Amino acid sequence: MSVNGFSFVNGDWTLCNTSEVIAQHRPSKIANRRPGFVFKAIANGKRRLAAVCLLASLSVSFSTPANAGIRGPGKYSGVVIFDRWDGCILFSGIYLVYISETVKNQLRKYDGQAIEIDALDVVQPTNPGDGLIRRLSVLGPAESKGWYSVEGLKLVAQPIATEGSRMSIELTITNEGNAQTKINSSQIGFVLLSQKVEGLSTPSDGPSTAIITRANIFLGKGTWSFGTGDRIYSYSYAIADKARLPEIFELAPHESRSTKMTFELPAGHYQFFAGYGGGVHESKSIVSNPVSIELW
Repeated sequence: MSVNGFSFVNGDWTLCNTSEVIAQHRPSKIANRRPGFVFKAIANGKRRLAAVCLLASLSVSFSTPANAGIRGPGKYSGVVIFDRWDGCILFSGIYLVYISETVKNQLRKYDGQAIEIDALDVVQPTNPGDGLIRRLSVLGPAESKGWYSVEGLKLVAQPIATEGSRMSIELTITNEGNAQTKINSSQIGFVLLSQKVEGLSTPSDGPSTAIITRANIFLGKGTWSFGTGDRIYSYSYAIADKARLPEIFELAPHESRSTKMTFELPAGHYQFFAGYGGGVHESKSIVSNPVSIELW
């Protein structure tokens, strides 16, 4: 089946570029563990492919503000995500915390579920910055504790074809419940994960890491740069003013609202997730379907 330039084959959405047909390339079996979209595109020039292969990270700069916060032992809530490389994170929308390879199998059966854990050993190399949980115990399902609720809400991420190294994702939030719900768009966050490159400075001790993190759709844009000297490689996103959602809005039963974010990325393999709720790992969250991205 083909719709608007996308072909639906074996459960995956595949983009056919308007200028040339995408070479056949499928993610590993791990990538297909969870249902989601696969977005394939051709990036211009060999330089971008070299950027991924030669990526170094003696310095990291963030142009988007992030709230400072110590990641230490204590209770954390979020959705358990095992990504396409089988790395594990606990994701609460804007924020994430990595789960160590040594303990991730404790969370295997909770993949895709919102849970609360007691983190017994946490490492945070940089504050503000993401942390790594090295010992934990599961306390049970996460509970809603904020002034807003995620009950009855659903997030859907849909890839959209664009040119060269730019690609776009449309994110839709729908109220599937029977009551009007207030939404805080500054708490709808997203993460872009990448296979970890040797030498990249990250708290993760697994096969993958976040190259765009601590971002939300109300902020509207951001750039993350890694490298040193003349080898600085950037990952950025932007939301056009006309596509930005209000910080606070309401959804009637069965009503939806959407926004579109455009990414500028070097060649590489990525995976996108969006989430809503939870603040700094405080409360119950929901997460979108994954979107796997291949930029050649």
